[in-house]
Amino acid sequence: MSTRRLFAAVRDLDPPGGGAERSLAALLNGIAAPGPTLETAPTFVPMSPAADAPTHPAWTVSAFASQDRGEPIGLLEPEVNFATTDLPIEGFWSKVAWGLRERRGEQRRRKWAHDRHIGRRSPQFAARVGSWLDKQEYAGGIGLTQLEWAPGAAQAFTARGMPYIMFVRDDTVFRLEDRFRPVMEGAALVCAAGEGLLADIRSRFDIQQGHSVPLPIDFGGRFGSMEDVNALRSAEQAKRPDGAPPTIGIMVVTPEKGLRMYQRLLPRLFERWPEAEVHIAGGSAYPQELAHHPNARVVGHVDAATFFAGIDLHLILFETTGSWGRVIGEAGLFGVPSVTSDVGSQKEALGEGGILVEDGHDADAVIEALRAVYEDRERYGALARQHTQMVDHRRSVAAFRSGLEELFEGR
Repeated sequence: MSTRRLFAAVRDLDPPGGGAERSLAALLNGIAAPGPTLETAPTFVPMSPAADAPTHPAWTVSAFASQDRGEPIGLLEPEVNFATTDLPIEGFWSKVAWGLRERRGEQRRRKWAHDRHIGRRSPQFAARVGSWLDKQEYAGGIGLTQLEWAPGAAQAFTARGMPYIMFVRDDTVFRLEDRFRPVMEGAALVCAAGEGLLADIRSRFDIQQGHSVPLPIDFGGRFGSMEDVNALRSAEQAKRPDGAPPTIGIMVVTPEKGLRMYQRLLPRLFERWPEAEVHIAGGSAYPQELAHHPNARVVGHVDAATFFAGIDLHLILFETTGSWGRVIGEAGLFGVPSVTSDVGSQKEALGEGGILVEDGHDADAVIEALRAVYEDRERYGALARQHTQMVDHRRSVAAFRSGLEELFEGR
């Protein structure tokens, strides 16, 4: 057995609860095979082969998560040893927290309910993780965890003398700072989705060591080949009549990802740029809260590739830190530039492929950015596609491997 052993214990993984699980699966798959660190990696161009660079050996990777979402959908490669527990993801207090999510003035109660749910699940998950570890040769291994059930996993790792990695890619640790402080400050390594988020973390937590790992996108696995992307883009654009209105696409709407901002932005946009249409994807109730605006077109659940192929520019705003705009990279692959707000690591996610707005609550500033990007969309779109190299999953795996190898050698 390889002396490089990683044990990942998380709430869910395969099937995924969202982008965090897909990203983690890509990283685990990557390090389960030989490959380079970021320092020894070749240049990765999405959907293009790269020079073989197995400069570092494979890790033996084991993963553990709840089976509450159903049967695996094949996110993990066979090289990753995957085990599950029947511990339910949701409970009474998590349901209370979800119910309070959109009620104005209820953020304090929602935070309390969410914290209480994690407080109940943590010792339960710690016991399950401990039983899983005790059946394996964990001595000398490194743990890894993320998101809501991290306190329980960290407890199990610490009880067995295992150094562990905490991966941060959203605002959970900031919203529940007291709950997550022992987890964050007890981690041998905190991996964050970008340097901007890492700076936010360091301003709030006394972490031992930090490392930036951009959230990976397996462009080929998600969208096929570059020929497929170009053909779809051409086909969708050809469907638009001459003189088609400027089309702004919003792929994700949640309270954390701009809902209140969009409620203020859309009427102001209609005043200042009435010909522009805003196409809003997503099947939750949140897009429907914007449907009454005359410039809004709620398209419901839609294939991401088709959505990006048919718009002129992409908009994503954030209320909270901790997010990496994964969809910015996906839009960029189709030559679609973005406008986003300067929160967390959004500057890194965007690169030169659009415009970063200092304050997403400033509707006029957002509108000016949208119009500027639209007028120069060909140039910004080309830069957005070029910047996808930043989030190619192979590059992210190499960055992750750099952090792992440094931790392994420094034990």
